[in-house]
Amino acid sequence: TDMARHAEYMRRLKELTTPPDQRDDTSLPPPEPDSLFYMEILIKCADTSNVLKPFDVARKWAMRVTDEFFLQGDMERANGMDVTATCDRTTQSRVDLQKGFIDKVIGPYYKTVALFLPAMANIVSQIEVNRAEWDRYNDRMLEQELGNSYLPELPGLLNQEPMNLRVVTWNIAAVNNNPFEYW
Repeated sequence: TDMARHAEYMRRLKELTTPPDQRDDTSLPPPEPDSLFYMEILIKCADTSNVLKPFDVARKWAMRVTDEFFLQGDMERANGMDVTATCDRTTQSRVDLQKGFIDKVIGPYYKTVALFLPAMANIVSQIEVNRAEWDRYNDRMLEQELGNSYLPELPGLLNQEPMNLRVVTWNIAAVNNNPFEYW
C-alpha cells in the first residue's frame, strides 16, 4: 500500500464531499473529479481491500501483511538501519496494527469514499464488523487459531529443511502520473 499520497486523496475526497454551503469559499464552483482520480481511488480501495473481507479472511491477510512488515523490520535491524516503527516485531502487536490501521487510516478513508461513491456505502459496515472482531483478539490468540493456515501452499514451504530465503518485492509505480504504466 502506497501511503505517500494518502493525505492528498483524503483532502481531495473531503473537498469533493463537502456540501457547497459548508465550503470555505462558497463563491467558487464545487470541484469536479476527473476519471484519473476515480481510478486512483478505486485502485487504493482494491489495494487495501483485505479489511473489507469477511473476518475469517481478513485476519489471514492481517497475518500475511504483518509477516511482511516484521520481515522488513528484521532486515532493517540486520543491516544496522533504524527499524520502521510499524515493522518492529519487538514493539508492535499484529492486532494493534490492524486496529490502528482501521481506526486512523483506512476506516476514515472508506467512510469518505462511501460519501464520494454512495454505491460503495455497504463496505463501511464490514469494516466496522471486523474492527469489533479485532477487539476480541490478541496476538497469541490470533497466532494459535491460524497456525500456518494463512500461508500459501507452496511446495517445501512448511517442511523442516533449511531454506535459502530471499526477499523479493515488486512495485507498481505510476509513470508520468499514469497508474496504468508500470515499471
